[in-house]
Parts: sequence; C-alpha cells; structure tokens
Amino acid sequence: MIDRRKFVRIPQSLNIAYEISNNPKTQFFLTRNISQGGVSFFTHEFIPKETILKIRFSLTEFSYDGFARVVWVREDTKDDRYEIGVEFMNTPKVS
Repeated sequence: MIDRRKFVRIPQSLNIAYEISNNPKTQFFLTRNISQGGVSFFTHEFIPKETILKIRFSLTEFSYDGFARVVWVREDTKDDRYEIGVEFMNTPKVS
C-alpha cells in the first residue's frame, strides 16, 4: 500500500482547544496524531465536514493559532465519540 500523504503523521496525544465559528464556546480535545498538514482528534461533539474551526496548541517544535477545515469524520459508536480529521488552512510556524 502506498502512503500518499504530503506530511508524516506523528502519533501524539495533546490537548488542543477549538472553537466552531458559529459557536464561540471553546472546546478541548485529545489528538490522535498530528502532522504539518493537519491533525486528527476525538470529540463527543459531531462536527460536519467542511466546518471551519479556530484551533490553538503549542509544541516544542511549533505552535498554531489559526483555522482548520474538517475533511473527514468517523463515528466511534463503541465509545460514543467521533474522530475528526482537519487540515490546517495555513502552515504552523516553527519555533
């Protein structure tokens, strides 16, 4: 199987904050993996594809305070949660 991803995925559990544009309440989630191009995370809130999120996080290597677009959603009925994949709308800045 050929991996067609532009960026390497790093399995990393982080707490990251997000806001949905039409709901200014800040939510927090735990990441599944992260790359320079995007992040996947688990949440109990359904977020539809194409939704724009404002997200914030910091790592030693870089920080991000910007927007991301939901590109896929998977329901995990066993744990009553969703796995969400987003792509950064601008590249995180390296510290």
